[in-house]
Amino acid sequence: MVFVMRKLDRVPQTLAEKLRALRRGQAVSLVMLEETTHIQRRYLEALEKGFYDELPEPLYTRNFIRAYARALGADETYFLELYEEESGRTDLLAPHRLPRERVRRAWLFAPAKFFKFIGFAAIGVMILGYFAWQVDGLLRPPQIVIQTPIDGLSAENALVEVRGYVENDDVTLSVNGHQVVVNDDRSFTTTVDLTRGLNVITVEGARRYSRKATEYRRVVFDAAIPGEQQGISQVSYFRE
Repeated sequence: MVFVMRKLDRVPQTLAEKLRALRRGQAVSLVMLEETTHIQRRYLEALEKGFYDELPEPLYTRNFIRAYARALGADETYFLELYEEESGRTDLLAPHRLPRERVRRAWLFAPAKFFKFIGFAAIGVMILGYFAWQVDGLLRPPQIVIQTPIDGLSAENALVEVRGYVENDDVTLSVNGHQVVVNDDRSFTTTVDLTRGLNVITVEGARRYSRKATEYRRVVFDAAIPGEQQGISQVSYFRE
């Protein structure tokens, strides 16, 4: 009788060996597994050979292992634990001691997300600009236009008319500290008593929450007093 010694298959020890044995045991080809898991074949081959340096970052590698196990009806937790034991939790992997392959940002960069972000940013800028414009409008001082008197006027009458208009609504106006009524058409009129010499007429206006606007008009009142004119005539008479 002749005895034939057959070499027993070595029991799979590593994650790669166990994954490959699991697939072959179910007669599933890499092509079939690629179609089922939607994982590129080169990554499936790297998993079955233990070439972790050819795989992307651990997050994606774990997802590959999870999908691989699910497709073959195996316990995904068991294979993930094997991966953790063999690869460790650092960027250097045993036994190759090579850095993991980084997934390029361009591969993960979605143009749609970029344009969506740009759109939201543009909307945010427009909203901020609108609020800034509104706040500036509230704080901006009103515009006051004085039609009469002109600046530097030389008056012969002790009363001078101050007339003009404002270019904004709800303006509180004062002339030399006395409040003046602004008409519905935004015009205003008042009179000011002058004293001899230089008179500075101050027109101030403000709206609620706004800064104050101030306009000045300088008027010179140089008319001679009638009594003084009569006294001068009498002095001239007695001299004659």
